Order: sequence, then C-alpha cells, then structure tokens
Amino acid sequence: MYYTLKLTIMKGKFLLLVLCIAATTVNAQVFKEYFTNAPTGGDLESYGNWYVSAKSSEAYGVSPKISEEVLFYTGYAGSNFGKSALLDSLVGKESSTQRISTKVVIIDNDTLRPVVGKKMYAAFMVRILPNSYTSFRDFFTWEGSTSSSFTRGRVFAKVSNANADLQFAVSKNSASSGVYVESEVMPGGVNVNHLLVLVYEAVDGDANDIITLYINPDPTKSEAEQTVVLKATDTQSDYSSGTEIKINLRQRGVGAYVGGIRVGTSWDLVLKGGATKVTDIAKRNSTISSYGKTIVTNGIGDVDVYDITGKKILSAVSDGRLQTSLKSGLYIVRFKDTKNNIVSGKVSIQ
Repeated sequence: MYYTLKLTIMKGKFLLLVLCIAATTVNAQVFKEYFTNAPTGGDLESYGNWYVSAKSSEAYGVSPKISEEVLFYTGYAGSNFGKSALLDSLVGKESSTQRISTKVVIIDNDTLRPVVGKKMYAAFMVRILPNSYTSFRDFFTWEGSTSSSFTRGRVFAKVSNANADLQFAVSKNSASSGVYVESEVMPGGVNVNHLLVLVYEAVDGDANDIITLYINPDPTKSEAEQTVVLKATDTQSDYSSGTEIKINLRQRGVGAYVGGIRVGTSWDLVLKGGATKVTDIAKRNSTISSYGKTIVTNGIGDVDVYDITGKKILSAVSDGRLQTSLKSGLYIVRFKDTKNNIVSGKVSIQ
C-alpha cells in the first residue's frame, strides 16, 4: 500500500510538471507586447527595447507615448491586459515629422524569420481616434531591416463622415491607389476597439508573397471561417528566409491607441492562447459590482465604463457608489483608486 500510494503521488507530481512545461512551452511560442510595466506618459522608445527607425527619413517627430488605456475585445487572448501605445495624429501629417518605432520579434529566444510555405501572424487591438487624417495613412507594419525601413505588410486607416466612420486597408509595400486593398466603410467605427490580424505568407518564388488583413475576426472560429478579409499581393520584393522580423508602430497622421500585441506562427496561438473571455472578467474581481444602475467600487477613485465593443462611454469619479443613467446591458468597468491601483471587471446594468 505504501509503495502504491508513493507511486501515485509521484505520478501526480510528474503529470503536474508535464502540464506546467506544456503550458510554458505554448506561452513561449507567442511574442507578447502589452506594455504592462511601461511608465504611463513615458516614451515608447525608452521602454522594452523599442527604438526609433534607423532610416533618417522615418526618425522625425517624437516617440509615441504610453497610455493607461486598456483595450478590450471579446475572446481575444490579448484583451484586457497592460496599457497601450498612443499614436499622436499630429505627428507625421507632414513628411518632415513622420516617425517609425520598431521592436524585434523574439519567439522561443530567437528572432522571428519568414519560412517559405509558412505564415507569420501579428494580432493587435486598435482604437482609431477622431482626430486622425482623412486619407489612408499606415500605422502598423512588418519590418525587415536593422539599417533602414524595409516594410512588407502595411495596415492603413482613414476616417470620414465628420470623423465618425472608419476604413482600414492593407498593402505589401505601397500606398498607391489601386495597389492597396480597402475595406468597406465601417459606420461609427471611430473610437471603437477593433481587433486586426496582419498575416505575412511566404510563397515560393519572387515578389509574390501574400499579405492578409483580418478585421474584427471571431476568435472562436478558425482562420478559414473568417469573413472580413483583405488580401494584397503587389509586386514588391519578398523577405528572404534569413530576414530578422520586427514590428513597427508608425506615426503618420493616424491617432490611435494600440495594445494587446501578439505575434506568432499560427492562428490559434495568436488569437486564442489563454484567452480571458469578457464574461469571465467579473470572476477575477470582487472589487467591482453593480445593482440597478449603480456601479459599486471598493473606495474612492476614477471610473471608466466601456461597452462590450470596447468603446468608452463614461468617465467619472466614484466615492464607492456611482449612480449612472446607462442603458440596460453588460459593461466593462475600469477603476483606479487613490493609490493608483487599477482593476477591471464586468457589470450588468438593469
């Protein structure tokens, strides 16, 4: 009996160890940038090995700043974590102030590189601000050079209709009309959280690699099941197999919060890996609750209320009880107390 029990315990410990190793391995297969420890209000380029582009024509203006804004997108693995990078719409409106901020993508202790027949995925959340430029300007790109800007995969945004509506676009490396591929206009899409997935597919041959942009995908579904998809295959040269891959945040007239960045080599790892669903957020917090139309917080502090799309609809100071006039439904609440402790949770307003 003693030996049987001892063996059972040892097996249990071994199984636990195997599960821990497996979880760690899966987690390591994704590059994550949540800006968690970045100082609020500080320069992006002084945090976490972000640096300004080595290309002089892309090193004007000023660095993006770190914001306390937390972005949400239901079911996405990078949702509701850390902080965000704030792109200034006034930076880069003219070529004399445009700026690229770059970070090397390290996965499993090695720099990400393109492989023929394989794909690279960059998922991130973005909230485009109404002061953005009214023609297409790129704000997120792949980067393939340490000495200059060598982008192959650019994401563009444009606001319209009194800065309320939004379009995205994608290209391999061109902003020329007819080369980049545009989305349909998204009415009311400005100032709302969106999830984008930029994919680089290395195809055998020359100048034929494929760039794909998924707009607001359903993280519970497979890549093949997504419906809003843009594809670009212009004639720009391809990345070579030995190219070290980086990501760029570009300030060129688009104002935006960008956060929850996850980069990897499969759809499931990037979109689903350890996702925290919106419906589970309240279980992680006992400091935020509600009754009727009143939001209850654990003490005095600042309250931000978001709808389920991630759009901020209310900011106020709570003395522990915040009476609202919100419509009935589910909301996400972010609370910062007087000691700058921040928590978030889901509430149901009746």
